[in-house]
Amino acid sequence: MRVACVPIVGAVLLIALAALPQPCFAGKVKTQLAPGTDMARYKTYQWLPTRALTGAGVVENDPVITPLIKDAVNRELNQRGLTEVATGGDLQIAAIVTTHADAQVEAVFMPGPDFYYGTPVATMGRYNRKGSLILNLIDTKTKKSTWSGIAVEDLNDTKGAGQKKIGKAAENLFKKYPAKK
Repeated sequence: MRVACVPIVGAVLLIALAALPQPCFAGKVKTQLAPGTDMARYKTYQWLPTRALTGAGVVENDPVITPLIKDAVNRELNQRGLTEVATGGDLQIAAIVTTHADAQVEAVFMPGPDFYYGTPVATMGRYNRKGSLILNLIDTKTKKSTWSGIAVEDLNDTKGAGQKKIGKAAENLFKKYPAKK
């Protein structure tokens, strides 16, 4: 009798877990919609200064990264029927790009028995470049966030490959946007 109860309890637990709200993410993308928000009602938006967090600190309206962010996000919002305005938009767009390098130790070489224990001779490692595109859409009347998202990519601050991924990161974020194209 006890053995028969375990599958039933497991099945009930799985059904209960399936009924819980699941986080809205796919791979390296996470988004969140404010409860009760209808994104289809917003028609215009305006930009707040973009920020890039680099190894040298925070850079506002970076001359290289800001146009890439704005082009990518403008394209996605325009496809969803929103129009950019200089002032008085229904939404304010706050965008941040983080770029950083994480050190990863690959191997530590230890000497033979004639040296002091715990004294490494050499360490081998590498740096993994990572970054994120973070968007926050704010209702200008209520000053509250309506929709936000984060896409983790290799958005390093070097020219070339990392910066080219900003467009793809924005595209992946807006796949989770609640108003359709």
